[in-house]
Amino acid sequence: MDDDNVTDSGVPSFEQWMAFYNETVAFERKIGIIIPSIFALIIVIGVVGNLLVVVVALNRAMRNSTNTLIIGLAISDLMFLLLCVPFTAIDYALPVWIFPEWTCSMINFFQHISAYCSVWTLTLMALDRYLAVVFPVDSLTLRSPKNTIVALVVVYTIIVATQIPVGLMHGIYTYDFIVEKRSTCAIVKIATNNATLTFARTYFITFNVFGYILPLGISVLLYWRMLRRLWDTPRPGHGNNMNGSIRSRPETRRTKRKVTRLVLCVLVIWAVCWLPLNVCFFVSGLSYPETLVMKGGVIMVIVQISSQVLAYTNSCLNPILYALMSENFRKGFIRVICTIGRKLTMNTYCVEGDKQMRLEFTTCNNTTVTNSIKRFQGSPRSAGKAFSERSLLLKDRVNGPHKKAFEMAQDTVVEELQLVITSDDLQMRCLSR
Repeated sequence: MDDDNVTDSGVPSFEQWMAFYNETVAFERKIGIIIPSIFALIIVIGVVGNLLVVVVALNRAMRNSTNTLIIGLAISDLMFLLLCVPFTAIDYALPVWIFPEWTCSMINFFQHISAYCSVWTLTLMALDRYLAVVFPVDSLTLRSPKNTIVALVVVYTIIVATQIPVGLMHGIYTYDFIVEKRSTCAIVKIATNNATLTFARTYFITFNVFGYILPLGISVLLYWRMLRRLWDTPRPGHGNNMNGSIRSRPETRRTKRKVTRLVLCVLVIWAVCWLPLNVCFFVSGLSYPETLVMKGGVIMVIVQISSQVLAYTNSCLNPILYALMSENFRKGFIRVICTIGRKLTMNTYCVEGDKQMRLEFTTCNNTTVTNSIKRFQGSPRSAGKAFSERSLLLKDRVNGPHKKAFEMAQDTVVEELQLVITSDDLQMRCLSR
């Protein structure tokens, strides 16, 4: 920044504002389309993925302390995706804030709550894995789903109470940008440079400490101590200790390693995604009242936007990690998707070839004629009876234009069954009629 272009009050001169305007307006027109499109994609992927996580984790067979925490993390991400990201996308697309002022406070309130809830849920997950690995037997009662829910409620209540003032600090900030009037949602005191240096730095650094450094530091310490125990080679004569150490069962140790690896990956991905935005917050606190944008121009605009996009992307990554690294979640996702597919649509089509037509309803329908034949290969009458019952059940579901196709395919499948049934069982020809 050239000192000759700065007024005595410290406000940039008109020439500096014009240079900044010409440099950034063209770029803003582009990001007004690109960034909202990226946010829309994040919302779709994140909402669908996190809803699947909640549905699968609520299954009775999946109920444990770790999955309870995963549900809490998914709900935090859903809250962020539905209550924060859409408004931020619109703010990027338009030069003015078009919503009522109370929405500005609400959005930032939920945005801070979601950020804090996510990282402290990850810290609880680290504590849960630490107890499961280091004190596997002694911590069974403490790590019950009920106690886990209580811990989440306590942590979330504290977060909500502490973030109410932050939400109330935000409001609509209106300003003249060279040749046009603009408005955005911000902490008005800081945006107008009316906040004291202590106030501004307290806001930025508090978020850094309690929203990133402290919870991440606790988690790293827990994982470091846990991984030392988890990957420690069992010593002869120490295979059966009284507190149920993981050394007693190699298969148990492998299972715990898989779960711990998954939770650790979730934490690492979160830390990487939120690191750039926290660096921007930290530098903003140190450089106040000067803004990063005025100091860096378009380059700093790109840095800030990229940091925000990366942080928002984290909300849709966890379901992908679960699908890649957890067989239970992967199977659960497939099961839920197939169930929804069967209920929403029934694709009926006939495949013709070599005088053969068969009926298929969905790719998720694992009951086929071939499986029925193999299952009852030793008993032709049982095969015919099973196919007949299946045919009647499916026939009740088919109506309208698909009914004729069903009957044609049914007749052809009966002919296939007749190839398997011996010539002595000619009665089988009419079982499915």
